[in-house]
Parts: sequence; structure tokens; C-alpha cells
Amino acid sequence: MTVGLPVFNGENYLASALESLLDQTYTDFEVIVSDNASEDGTEAIARRFAAQDPRVRYERNERNLGANPNYNRTFALARGDLFRWHAHDDVCGPKYLEQCVSTLDSDPTVSLVHTNTGYIDRRGEPLIELERGYLDPDGFIEMLSMDDHTTGMLADPAPEVRLDAVVNHMTVFFDIFGLARVRDVRRTLLLPNYYGADKVFLAEMALQGRIVRLEDESFFRRCHASASTRATSLKSLAGWSDAGKSFDYYPALMMKGYLGAVRAADLSAAEQRKCLLAVAKKLKSPYKLARGR
Repeated sequence: MTVGLPVFNGENYLASALESLLDQTYTDFEVIVSDNASEDGTEAIARRFAAQDPRVRYERNERNLGANPNYNRTFALARGDLFRWHAHDDVCGPKYLEQCVSTLDSDPTVSLVHTNTGYIDRRGEPLIELERGYLDPDGFIEMLSMDDHTTGMLADPAPEVRLDAVVNHMTVFFDIFGLARVRDVRRTLLLPNYYGADKVFLAEMALQGRIVRLEDESFFRRCHASASTRATSLKSLAGWSDAGKSFDYYPALMMKGYLGAVRAADLSAAEQRKCLLAVAKKLKSPYKLARGR
């Protein structure tokens, strides 16, 4: 198994992320830290962990490629038959990998498995839960509400239902950090160079098989001031995804990605028609289309 950990200037939380991975009850894996030419203490931290534990491999890019190419690079370097991404500021409970591996081993209909998500602040403490989001100690409200039916839809046997869940119902996409078989990930385009490609990747995985969220809360998303999810302008979002870009109308690129995913999937003619209708539903919501969400 390979865990790909792309990072740029991640000295704030990298050690915590690596500790949570190396403390897993399932131990047969490698961690690839791909450093996007960081200018802080990231390299020193990663090299220290690599010296202490042979499961950690440190790679450094000569320049900042942007987030998406760096994510993809960790997959290109992977040597395992299972794969997942891990952000430098998130942490996992000790049984996360064990539970996910067990699910994939026991159920061939599952293409990707994740656990329920907990939300923590910059100090690692749980966020204050609101009716439709969470509050951090700095007063920032994280809008992390999710459609109540999404989890069941993602695990539905019908590909059009799973695709509908991703395209039209998901409001947070942390399943991108779930565990999958390498052979299934290779059937996707990984993360093309535009913001929102993570959701298109999930659509591709949903068309291959069921996406399962385990009930245990073993994945913890850290919400903090420098998180990419707090970027607001199209320019900043484009630059985060690909360092060479200054602008993208990413909702249009996402729609193109969804349509390409349906055309490339192994579907019957009837299933393909239903999946195209699921994508077309996105056009009925101009607000959601404008936001790409």
C-alpha cells in the first residue's frame, strides 16, 4: 500500500500527519512525501521522519508545480497495490487503514472506501458543531453540511445513483482521501490541472464501483486559516491547483470532466443514458454550476 502525501510549506502540521500514519495498526505501507519546493521547515521534518522510519520516502520537486500535479506525482511514485492521498494537515485514527483494507479485501463491488469525517481546529481540538456547519476558535464558520442521503447514494449498486450523489449532492469531498485499488485509480485521469478535479475523480471512481463510508469517525479534517478550502477567488483557486495558471472557469471544466467520465466508463447503453441525465441535472441549478459545487 502507498499513502501519497503532497505538501507545500507544511511545517505547521506535517509532523502530526506523519505521526498519525506511522501509528496505524495496519503497518504494511509506504508514505511518499512529495515536497512542492517548500521554503519553510518542511524538508527538515520530512527527512527526519524518513531517517527514523524506512516506510517514509521523501521526494522534492525543483519548483512548485501546483497542488494537482504534486498529488499526481505521489501516485506516479507509488509501489503498492492500494493507494490513498493524505493532506499534510489532516490526521487519521489508528485503525483507519486496517478498516479500509478489510473492506476492500472483502467486497469487490467497492471501488473506494473512507470513514466518516471529524473536524478539528488548528490545535487538534474538535470544532464547535452548528446546525449547518462548524465554528473554529478564530470565529471562522466552516460550511460543511452534507445531504443526508449522500452516503447511501454513494454505496448504491446503480452507477447513475452514485454519479448523481457526487455531481449533485456532495458538498464536501473528503472521500478523495479514501483508499482504493491502484488498478482502479489508473482508470481515472487522476487530478487534471483545474480546481474541482477532485470531484471529477470521485465521479470516475463512483462509475467503477460503490464508494463506502465506514461508520467509525477515523479521519479528521483540520480546518485552519491557511487551508486551501478558504481560498475565494477564481485566480487563487486556479493558482493553487496549477502554479502556472492565473485563471480557469473551473465549473465548465468540471462538466466536461463528468461527461468524459461517463463516456469512458464500462456502462451499458441504458446506464450511460441515465448517467448523462444525472450530469444534466447540474445544468438546472445555475448557482451550483457557477460555484462548481
